Amino acid sequence: MKKQLLIVGAVALSFASTKSFAQDQEQEKTEILDEVVITDSRFKLKKENSGKVVHKITAATIKKNQGKNLVDLINTIAGIEINGNTSSNGQNLGFFVRGGATKEVVVLIDGVQVSNPAGISGGYDLRLLDLNEVASVEIIKGAASTLYGSGATTAVVSIKLKEAKSGVVNTDVAMFFGTNNSQESKNGTIIQSNANVNGKINKFNYLVGFSSLQSNGFSAAKSENTNVEFKDDSFKRIGTNLKLGYRVNKNFSIKAFGSYSEFDNNYDAGAFTDGNNFSEDMSYRVGISPEYKYGNGSIHINATYSKYKSDRTQTSFPGKSNGENYIVDAYVKHKFDNLYLVGGVNYQDNSIETYAIPFGQTELTKTVYSEKPVSKLIDPYVNAVFVSDFGLNLNAGVRLNNHNKYGNHFVYNANPSYTIKQDNGYIKFLGSYSTAFLAPSVQELYASWGNIDLKPQESATYEGGVEYKYNSLTLNAVYFNRDVDNIIAYNSTTFKMDNLGDTTIKGLEFSVNYSLIKDLQLNANYAYTKNDVIAIRIPKHKINAGVNYTYKATNLGLNYQFISDRDDTDFRPWPSVSTVLESYSLLDFSANHKLNDNVRLMFNISNILNEDYQEVLGFSTRGRNFKFGLGFNF
Repeated sequence: MKKQLLIVGAVALSFASTKSFAQDQEQEKTEILDEVVITDSRFKLKKENSGKVVHKITAATIKKNQGKNLVDLINTIAGIEINGNTSSNGQNLGFFVRGGATKEVVVLIDGVQVSNPAGISGGYDLRLLDLNEVASVEIIKGAASTLYGSGATTAVVSIKLKEAKSGVVNTDVAMFFGTNNSQESKNGTIIQSNANVNGKINKFNYLVGFSSLQSNGFSAAKSENTNVEFKDDSFKRIGTNLKLGYRVNKNFSIKAFGSYSEFDNNYDAGAFTDGNNFSEDMSYRVGISPEYKYGNGSIHINATYSKYKSDRTQTSFPGKSNGENYIVDAYVKHKFDNLYLVGGVNYQDNSIETYAIPFGQTELTKTVYSEKPVSKLIDPYVNAVFVSDFGLNLNAGVRLNNHNKYGNHFVYNANPSYTIKQDNGYIKFLGSYSTAFLAPSVQELYASWGNIDLKPQESATYEGGVEYKYNSLTLNAVYFNRDVDNIIAYNSTTFKMDNLGDTTIKGLEFSVNYSLIKDLQLNANYAYTKNDVIAIRIPKHKINAGVNYTYKATNLGLNYQFISDRDDTDFRPWPSVSTVLESYSLLDFSANHKLNDNVRLMFNISNILNEDYQEVLGFSTRGRNFKFGLGFNF
């Protein structure tokens, strides 16, 4: 696979050296969509007509932050905390939105849901995507189960990958070199590269992308003794993606896609404990998305098959796990004057296969389950959006979750908003009430640490807020309250998944974005999250702030992040005990310079003050690091 990657990279570079095209304008045009939202209704609606506070990471923002990763950008959104992002690259990520867990966030790629049934949480690992593959990201927070099903309890993250540009052959290549050190280490390195070749030939379009990342330099676990140095833990990732499209006529088009990625990861034995563990993770995904347009509507089918493999035979607890899923979402969109209607059926089939060494034996043996380790859902749903001529908007829907183990559960939402238009802006008042049904993942039910007697988690969320826009100034404030029944979480006493009672999670989110002058942009947000029970690794207070300045062909950015104290669990004593991770602040700087239409330079400094902190108890984090990049597009 590595040899193939090098060959393709050489081909891409050869295109770059022999072919030249006019400066691409398509990515800049996507900025126009900044005032349009899609995720909360599947229709293109103006932000002022959406009943949610929608966050969008635009193509321009991504372009200004080359050299960072996708998680870096998502982690700056109010109410979102992605734990593990600044630890070693092999650290698992915890995706916490409004006090919820990873499994409560639905991730879409080009409108198709992605999830890993073999993963601990059943969610999607955002490390699989290179930022250079992404065109834009749209995020809505709050329950969205009526449109996106079980799992869309706290947020939906809709990722749009880059499309083919005009021209028969286009190339985009970027390479990054930098340091990868903890606060104490000095010799770590990171090498990152990505490339894509794309084009349009009559009615056919294509895009082939490749990415790789290799890092080393510090131990995943943190040593408590300054005289004892743990060995380095390296991480490698390679990935490819393919997009093909064909427009049969003005009404009918079809897209096909595929992706492959693999991780090689060295990791330690646990908190403050060195180890010699090595894991290999592989995944691939293929799918098809036909679309037929008619009059005032369209018919869509998104179908995908994914397979995940995890090999941990070279660890202290040898094992293997395989997971696969089929997801089909078929729906019809239709517009009746001011009424936008979506109706469809979603089908999901998730299954796993695991291998372990039984007690007293020496060979890996396939696990025998008491019941078939499969989770299936067939969900019919309907959602409607009404946009009046006098400012009132209403988004409402209902869905029937039909689960092979848990039977039928209805979920619904009502999301009214009222917009008062003003010169150069508007004031929008919004509110919503939504219910959600979250079935346990296949792993939570059937893994060795799972529990087949788990009950589904259910919740009800209401929120209210206001958004104000005047010229380049946007302010919003939202209050939310989520009542959760039958919390699904790990029981550190029984060492299995369990239903740990009920809780109420509430909070406030504030955001401001303002262009002081045309080329000077300011942004800041604050989130307060309170959980009635202990919220592991979720901060009560989080602040993000940034300033971005563009002068001719140069863009400069400075970003600040504050994370308050968080609770964590120390598993070293028996029974385990709760502990507190101290608050910390991070300051990052980035610079991008466009030498000409085809060449760009990138530079980043992360954790400028070399702050020493822990995201996960007993594990290292990255200190001050530098990254340099060079990009070509032809």
